Amino acid sequence: MLKCKLLILLLFGGLSICLSQENFVIKNGRSSAKVKFDLVNNLIIVPVSLNGVELNFLVDTGVKTTVLLNLNEQDSMELNSAEKIHLRGLGGEELIEAFRSQDNEIRLGNLKHTALTVYVIYDEKINFSPRLGLPVHGIIGYDLFKDFIVEINYPKNFLRLHDRKKFQKNLRKYERLPLEFFQEKPYLTVSVNIEGEESQATLLLDNGLSDALWLFTDNEEIKVPQHSFPDFLGLGLLGDVVGLRSRISSLQIGSQIIPGVTTSFPDNLSVEGLQTYHARKGSIGSEIFKRFHMIFDYNEEVVYLRKNKWFDDAFNYDMSGIVLEHSGFVMVETYEKSLNAVSAGSEEDNLLVIEPSFYKKFELRPAFRIASLREGSPALLAGLLEGDEIVKVNRKNAYKLGIEDFISLFTSEEGKTISLKVLRAGRNLNFSFKLKDPLK
Repeated sequence: MLKCKLLILLLFGGLSICLSQENFVIKNGRSSAKVKFDLVNNLIIVPVSLNGVELNFLVDTGVKTTVLLNLNEQDSMELNSAEKIHLRGLGGEELIEAFRSQDNEIRLGNLKHTALTVYVIYDEKINFSPRLGLPVHGIIGYDLFKDFIVEINYPKNFLRLHDRKKFQKNLRKYERLPLEFFQEKPYLTVSVNIEGEESQATLLLDNGLSDALWLFTDNEEIKVPQHSFPDFLGLGLLGDVVGLRSRISSLQIGSQIIPGVTTSFPDNLSVEGLQTYHARKGSIGSEIFKRFHMIFDYNEEVVYLRKNKWFDDAFNYDMSGIVLEHSGFVMVETYEKSLNAVSAGSEEDNLLVIEPSFYKKFELRPAFRIASLREGSPALLAGLLEGDEIVKVNRKNAYKLGIEDFISLFTSEEGKTISLKVLRAGRNLNFSFKLKDPLK
C-alpha cells in the first residue's frame, strides 16, 4: 500500500517527563514566522538545525515530545545531559532503549529554542526515511504547538506560527471547535456513520498519520463494514502495524459532513498500548487534515477549520498492492548542451559562430524497490516480488519520479494499465497489470 501507508506514532505514557521552562521564540520580536514545508504522502517535513546540525523533522500533533531517530552512535551529533530511559512504541509490547537529552538548541526558520529536551533512539532498524523517499531524522509536536497559534496551509506548503499576544487574523470564515487534551495531545469529538449506524467518537488529532481515519474496534460502537480487506497499515517503532481497511459512510467534523472516508481498523494487538486515554476511539490523520486550512490554539484548547480547495477530492486506496520504498541511488548518465563561440572565416573577417556542444554528466538519482505486496493484489498476481527494483513505469524511467508520483499513479483510475520494468537478480523483467479497487 503506497497511499496512507506511513505511520509515525510514539507513546510516552507512564514516563515522568520534566519539560524545560524555556520556549520557542520568534527572532527580532516579529508577530509571526513562516516556515515552508515539504508535503510527502500527506506528511509535513520541515528543515531544522539541532545543535548546529541540519536535519529534517516531521511535524506531528500526535506526539508530546521531540524525538530524534535514524542516527547511529557514530554520527557526529552533540547532545547534552543524556540519560538512558525506555519507551514503548507502536507495533509491539517491548520497550525501546533511548536517551533523554536536555538543553539542546534547535532552530526552525526564524524560530529558536535554546533548552529543548530531546528523546534519542539509536536503532538502525527504526528508519522511516525509505518509505518517504527523503531523510527524516526526527519528530516534533507539542513542544512547537504549545508556544504559538499555529496555522497550517496544506495547498501552499507552509506553517505560520503566530505570537499569541499579537495574533490578529480574521477568523469569521473559520469554524471553531473545542479540543480535549490528555498528556499534551489534542482530541476532537466527531460523528462517524458506519453503514447507517451513527456514533460519537473522540479521536486523536494526528497529522503524523498519513491515513484519513483510524478506528479502534475494541468497543461496541465501532464495527468494521462488511466490505474490507487486510493490509499493512504502517510502520511502528517495534514493527509493522496491520489490520483491515474499508470505507465508512461519512465522517462529520463540526458542521462539515465528509462522505466515503477511507478508514483503517488496526489490529487490537498493534495498538494495545495506545489507548491510555479511556475516551479515545481512534485517530484523524492528514488525509483529512489536508482538506482544511487549520489553526491550532493549544492555549485556548480550540482548533479553527475552513475548507480548502482539496476538500471535495475523492478518497482513494492504492489499487496496485505495492508498498514501495527508496532503496538508495543509481548513477544516471545524462547529457547537457552548452553554447560555444567558434571563430569562422579569416582573421580579417573576425567572425564568431555560436555552436552547440554536448557533454556527458553523471548524476545520482533515487532508486525504488518493492518493500511488500498486498495479498491478492494485481501486482502480486502479475508476478512481481518483494525486492524487485523498479526500472521503468509506463515506459518512464523510475529515477525521474518521486514517491508522490507513484502514489498518484497507483491511486489514479480503476482499470488503468500499469507496465513495470524491474531488475531482479541481475535480469530486467517486464510486467503489466490493471489497477483494481480492493473494496470491489
